[in-house]
Amino acid sequence: MAIRYDSQLKAEIRRTVKSFNAKIRRLEAKGVTSALLPDAVSSKQIQQGITNRRDLRKRLQQLQEFSSAGTAMESEGGLIGTDILFEYRRGEANRAVKEINKEYEKALKLNTRYPMMQSEYTSNLRAKMDYLQRDIRSMDIRQVNIFNKNILTPEQKTIADETFYQNFNRMLFFDAYKAALPASLVSEIMQKLEKIPPSKVLELFNTEPSFKAVTDTYQKGKAETQDVSDEDTREQFEALNERLDEILAEE
Repeated sequence: MAIRYDSQLKAEIRRTVKSFNAKIRRLEAKGVTSALLPDAVSSKQIQQGITNRRDLRKRLQQLQEFSSAGTAMESEGGLIGTDILFEYRRGEANRAVKEINKEYEKALKLNTRYPMMQSEYTSNLRAKMDYLQRDIRSMDIRQVNIFNKNILTPEQKTIADETFYQNFNRMLFFDAYKAALPASLVSEIMQKLEKIPPSKVLELFNTEPSFKAVTDTYQKGKAETQDVSDEDTREQFEALNERLDEILAEE
């Protein structure tokens, strides 16, 4: 269900965000281990990162629960935190595992024309899920830092997807310019990419050789250590263009 941000909902988001960020500052003052603390958020990030009312309500409830009181204590891993903080981080991990598992299930069902690539991708996803299901209370600081790298909040994930999407487009233009490809071919590819959500582009990069070839060519071109012929680049772009037709037809 689409979200209508009326004045009442916007006010609730502002109050929730203000309370959440204030709680982070109070925990910092209590000497809580900084690696355990979530990043501060803004109302703008909340509104940009969530696209339906159900997920928004869950996110606000999560932030509001975090703002409750809690007594600082030392964990099994020697970190200083509170029960509420550990529960909040566990909730983040559970949400992340669900999202990663969706990718994992999709990857298993994808065409297995490229089994080596599929195996590497699914193995990485499985390893992430296994790590996030460990008890954060027993982790030391190094393990918590790894834990953090495997978690993206809804707001962070939206930003990460958009950033990758923009970078992928830049790499396309670089490859096309270097190989002097026809503007019509590049324009056709860009128009098709615009019809695919940024999160889907990142997923395709991890599973589709035609997407991965773009970044491989870009890296070789930037390093100038390996020659990539203009003809090879043209063939890569034509393969990507054809694959985009198939992907859009499947939607």
